[in-house]
Amino acid sequence: MTIKKLMIIAVLALGVLGACTEKKEKKEENTDPAKVETTQESTSEVKKEEIDEAEKARLDSIRQVKEHGHAH
Repeated sequence: MTIKKLMIIAVLALGVLGACTEKKEKKEENTDPAKVETTQESTSEVKKEEIDEAEKARLDSIRQVKEHGHAH
């Protein structure tokens, strides 16, 4: 019984220690200006789309409040 408990404790401890360690990611530097420019453009497009969706949701909530007194 004690060996079983020790094995369970050891497995759990290794699992916790394995999950808590920081994993360093290697960042690749883009030296190609075209790739950097494309990445910046795509991120700005994504931000615009997110803003548009948030704006639509806000306007919809306002419309719902005007129509029946509360939003869903």
